Amino acid sequence: MPSSGFIAASIIDGVLSTIDRRRMDPETISARVGIANYGLFGRSPFLPLSAFTTMLEMAAIQTNDHALGMKWGKLFNIHDLGASAQLYLTAPTVGEGLAKLCEYFPTFQGGTHCALNVSGDTARLTYSIFDRTVSHRVQDANFSEAVLCSVLRATLGQDWDPLCLEFEHSPGANLASYQAHFHCPLRFGARYNAILFPLSELSRPISSYDRALHGRLDRELSDCLRSQELELDLSSSVKAWINARLCCFKSIDIQDAASDFGMSVRSFQRKLADSGLNYADLRNAVRTEIAKAMLAFTERTIPEIAFDLGFSETSAFSRSFKSFTGSTPAKFRDNAGRTSRSSGARPGFMAPTTATSH
Repeated sequence: MPSSGFIAASIIDGVLSTIDRRRMDPETISARVGIANYGLFGRSPFLPLSAFTTMLEMAAIQTNDHALGMKWGKLFNIHDLGASAQLYLTAPTVGEGLAKLCEYFPTFQGGTHCALNVSGDTARLTYSIFDRTVSHRVQDANFSEAVLCSVLRATLGQDWDPLCLEFEHSPGANLASYQAHFHCPLRFGARYNAILFPLSELSRPISSYDRALHGRLDRELSDCLRSQELELDLSSSVKAWINARLCCFKSIDIQDAASDFGMSVRSFQRKLADSGLNYADLRNAVRTEIAKAMLAFTERTIPEIAFDLGFSETSAFSRSFKSFTGSTPAKFRDNAGRTSRSSGARPGFMAPTTATSH
């Protein structure tokens, strides 16, 4: 089974830090996608890519802002990409920097293809998610294209614009939003998301070139790429898939899960069993942890939370929640509120400060 996509937790944390609290509560979004206080996926320097793409999609829906991915991408600090961004900024030329960024892209995001190609007098920087379990892709594509444009502007100047941007998806009824954010020709329904720009810009020197630092970062990232097992454990992959499906009110039956993970139901069950896992247990864990986070960190009513988690009746949700936690949803919320007030803590997600292999 192909490994599921992941993303550095520092990137998610960087995105959450850009949220305008006048329009949206980051704790609500964190709780809904399972990253509030490490409830669903634990403390790890890497989280499921599906959780990130779902977060972007849910935020766009919550604010009714189809341009949200583009806006967040424009606000994103490229230094939150970690050492790979610094490696790019210390390269001798734009072309060499982009080549290194693509080479080490898997150190901060997996299940993704990022490449630099040349055709005639045009360079093309492509981005595409190949992890078939990632169902939400539109806002991620918008976000990623905006971030990569910011990467290029960091060395080509803030007034720089590409020749053209290509998107795998359709703009729907939101073409005007794309045109307002990207001041260049746009193509939709492309094979890959891509940024097209003149070939000559690859040879442009980078003013922050630092040979010694660039060499050291190159060696460190090369060692990281070879030594780290950069993939998610099966439990996190399946839980992320379940939650992404719940967020768009789609079926979370095991048949659907097996299909998206590219195997028969029997093979999928065997794969889970080999890791000491059971699909029903994972499904229950997702619903329980998301419910706990939403009860503790959001103002969603209990019937609304029950609906969000795919329960047809609030009573069924309450029985299920109590069977796994020993507490009713109302009592759990009350206790969580008292704990939060007494500690003075602000609930939310923060990336771990130390990275480990997984």
